[in-house]
Amino acid sequence: MKSGFVAIVGRPNVGKSTLLNQLVGEKLAGVSNKPQTTRNCIRGIVTRPQGQIVFLDTPGMHTPRDRLGRWMVKEAQTSLDGADVVYWMVLPGEINSHDGKILKLVRELKKPIYLVINQVDRYPKPHILPVLEYYHKAFQFQEMIPVSALTGEQVDLLVEKTFESLPEGSLLYAEDQISDQNVRFLAGELIREKLFRYTQKEIPYGTAVIIDEFKERDERITDIEATVIVDKESQKAIVIGKGGEMMKKIGGMARKDLEQLLGKKVFLKLWVKTLPGWKDSKTALGRLGYQ
Repeated sequence: MKSGFVAIVGRPNVGKSTLLNQLVGEKLAGVSNKPQTTRNCIRGIVTRPQGQIVFLDTPGMHTPRDRLGRWMVKEAQTSLDGADVVYWMVLPGEINSHDGKILKLVRELKKPIYLVINQVDRYPKPHILPVLEYYHKAFQFQEMIPVSALTGEQVDLLVEKTFESLPEGSLLYAEDQISDQNVRFLAGELIREKLFRYTQKEIPYGTAVIIDEFKERDERITDIEATVIVDKESQKAIVIGKGGEMMKKIGGMARKDLEQLLGKKVFLKLWVKTLPGWKDSKTALGRLGYQ
């Protein structure tokens, strides 16, 4: 039997969280069309007859602008250090300067590296072949596998090939477990995803979510109360929206995801609080779980 850890790395917005969700068959990580949606390392567990894989969805590799950014990059690096196998996700098309920096990092790793070319459902083969050719010359990968994280195309093949590179070992978690994150954390991630999805420009990067209360009312109902932290008063007004419409939209869509995750009715209450400069405050970041 095989078991081990697989770190999913890449520059922001290449589909790492979408791949994690596809692998485990559940929505564990927030997904949006904006980069840096993922801040914490999120773990998803896949158990097959061959064994068990713990996938680590990491924050996007980027040049940090504040203490939060530096913490995110450190999270990604720590995941790389502890992984048995690494997926490096890239997109077809032009080779990004960030990809060059990650390639330099990958060359120093003494472990199997899988190049995962995402979004094959969106790009024709003529766009994919040059990427394969470029990276084939750049580094000797364990495997180079084009996939669609969104539709699941070739994802099963990726998993099958990955088991070949994992060490022998017993199951690390229970067979029916899909994550080691607690539900409070996952609830906060799903709410924050909606902030990324429905607010514009710089607003998402100045927001965080605190779960104030998570209480099982009974077998059928869970009550959740959460505070959305923003960096500026002007952001607070945008998150709330005219007549509270934006907050209702964010809360309503988050509640649907939470009900699917928990398998029961959810009553969700949201508040908004301004905490100026929280992304560069060691104390504030610690309170918000970025430590």
